[in-house]
Amino acid sequence: MISSSAVKTMGLKNPIGTPVKYHGNDFTVVGVFKDFIWGSPYFTDRPMVIAFSEGWGGQITMRLNPENSLSKNMELITQVTKEINPAYPVDLKFVNDLYAVKLQGEKVLGILSNLFGGLAIFISCLGLFGLAAFSAEQRTKEFGVRRVLGASVASIMQLLSVSFMKMILFAVIIGVPAAYYLMNKWLGNFEFRTSISWWIVVVAIGSTGTIAFLTVSFQAYKAAKANPVDALKYE
Repeated sequence: MISSSAVKTMGLKNPIGTPVKYHGNDFTVVGVFKDFIWGSPYFTDRPMVIAFSEGWGGQITMRLNPENSLSKNMELITQVTKEINPAYPVDLKFVNDLYAVKLQGEKVLGILSNLFGGLAIFISCLGLFGLAAFSAEQRTKEFGVRRVLGASVASIMQLLSVSFMKMILFAVIIGVPAAYYLMNKWLGNFEFRTSISWWIVVVAIGSTGTIAFLTVSFQAYKAAKANPVDALKYE
């Protein structure tokens, strides 16, 4: 049996019944099956040949009966195997476990990305918090004068917050397209892959804006609520 990509590679127009040579042995093609990922998930449409010859070892891939429990299926497989060859020990493995091993690198990459991504966000928030505090301190007298002239707490908060939100917007304009491009490039390594939904981008932008706004708003509110007399008493 050969895969669809093997048919293309070998240039067979009518593969069924065609004699082929495989590992020095003569075989006849009895069937063609659709391509599937049987090796590394990074490689696509690799030709595959499944041959049967007396004396060859191999593996049997089977689908379990969903009407039976897992233990019942395992028991039946073990029973049939022992009937065919009592001296051969049964070695059962699950396909999902094998694929999990193949994708272990991506799993570790995901954990590290989440870890360092969270750390980067935390450090960014600390830097933004410090920058907002420094800016508020530098404009303490300005805010005091505005408060004396009748400016509201909301307007003072807006003065400080808007300037920082502009910087956040500029960062989003640069960061989102770059992140989208890199994620699509990484996903392009896989034959079967998901797509990046638009809502993920919206959630990322919304989360970034919310975290930045809350970080800046704390310092903005603190500066706006400060007693203007304390800010102007040395003038």
